[in-house]
Amino acid sequence: MGAVILLIVFVFPMISGVIGAAGYFICKKVWIGPLIVLIASLILLFTLASGNSSFMFWVVLYTAIALAASVVTLFLRKLLFN
Repeated sequence: MGAVILLIVFVFPMISGVIGAAGYFICKKVWIGPLIVLIASLILLFTLASGNSSFMFWVVLYTAIALAASVVTLFLRKLLFN
């Protein structure tokens, strides 16, 4: 059970941030990475958590982390390369 908590609290947010930054680098659009994270999180919510609505908090949180990573990547790229 402890390993699952470590995944939820540490690993998945890091993966969300990486997907958010990579989505911006690859497609040059801020919303691509968070959209991928949202879709993947919703699929996992309904397949692994059986649609338990209490896990919707984590779906929103991971999407927000991916969006924040995309926006930070956008600003860093503009700041460093302009």
